Amino acid sequence: MSRKTTALTSKHGSAEEAVQKARENHSSRGRHGCAGDEAGAVLILALAYILAISLIVGAMADWAMNDLNNTTHFNSTSQLHIAVSSVTNLAIQNIRYTPDPSTPTSNPTGLGTCWSPATGSPTNVSQYAIDTYTVAVWCNTSTDFASDKTRTVTLYACLSSLTSGSSQSAINIATTNCFNSPLLTAVVVFDDYPAQGAPGQTVQCNAPQGLGQCGEGMNLLSWIWS
Repeated sequence: MSRKTTALTSKHGSAEEAVQKARENHSSRGRHGCAGDEAGAVLILALAYILAISLIVGAMADWAMNDLNNTTHFNSTSQLHIAVSSVTNLAIQNIRYTPDPSTPTSNPTGLGTCWSPATGSPTNVSQYAIDTYTVAVWCNTSTDFASDKTRTVTLYACLSSLTSGSSQSAINIATTNCFNSPLLTAVVVFDDYPAQGAPGQTVQCNAPQGLGQCGEGMNLLSWIWS
């Protein structure tokens, strides 16, 4: 009986030891498993963070590049507008005091020069270079000699590639193209009567029988960009 009890006790002890070892092994695997899960989660978060930062940096780079391109475009457009506006104003001031042609009829003159071309310029073309832009302006004048709206001048401004060697045919084509598709169209009315008044005119102000002065008053009617 004693030997049986000893054997049972021995077996019972062995069983308990086995259970204890199993528990220890399971606990150890659990601890190691949790550590591995945490490391994996941290790695995933790090990758997600890197991806988000990359997307943000890429978007900011695109935005900065677009801004640079827009700035270049706007600067170029601004310089073009300045050049065209400046040459058009030059044409207005010239034709205000020195009408061209000098002896027009009461009918519109048709497209012509706004000032006498300088030496070395294309024949019958009023053009001027500012910065990298050469701008040509053509004028069309209607007259009403007896009115304070003595001259109504429409100006058409375009970029020009004409040179002193350009043929008349090339000049005619450029004139027509500018009339049909100008960069800028301006309409100005000039009053050629002096402030103190004068008898009604029958000829242009700068003609031999005219008042001898032109452009006493000016009114800009329109200034339209295409």
